[in-house]
Amino acid sequence: MALKYPLGYDDERFESIVNQNFHCLICYNVLKDPVMCRRNEHYFCHGCIAEHLRRNSHTCPTCADELSVETLQDVPRIVKNYLNELSIRCDHYDRGCRELVQLQNLKRHIAECGFTPVVCGNQGCGETISKRDRTYHESELCQFRKLKCHNCGEISTMMVGMKTEMANINTKIANISTNQADTKTKLANTNTNMANVRAEMAD
Repeated sequence: MALKYPLGYDDERFESIVNQNFHCLICYNVLKDPVMCRRNEHYFCHGCIAEHLRRNSHTCPTCADELSVETLQDVPRIVKNYLNELSIRCDHYDRGCRELVQLQNLKRHIAECGFTPVVCGNQGCGETISKRDRTYHESELCQFRKLKCHNCGEISTMMVGMKTEMANINTKIANISTNQADTKTKLANTNTNMANVRAEMAD
């Protein structure tokens, strides 16, 4: 069954071989957030021993001494100093980061690392990319990016001109319609007058 709690650091991540005395007695990796049992000073990753105590009996898995999360103790300062000065690869080595940092600076480096995976912010995309590539991906590569109009100013000016021209055309059409109505009225009056003249001549 796969372990789901945080384990120690894999030996392969370190620049040099780490002394076996600084390995967790549960996961056998290099100690992460190290603590120890109070009597016999057996070292464990905090996550490993906390999960062991939650799932099993409240005893040290090495010496069987009574133990609980509350009675766990910090490891000696010399152990912390040794671990803090170890050079370790970034968590995102497989994504391309080649930085080697001291273990005590690892969390800060990861928070700033350009290879940290992030999700594209464009709606509909959801692709995971490196943080350093996010801006370029979202603005240039992503098929869901918002396209920029480089000629919008010119197009807006043209649209205003076209609207003005259309308004002038509509005014001219209205004037023509008015003139046509006047012409029809005059023609009707002329026809009426001619009819009257014909009637008088017939009399």
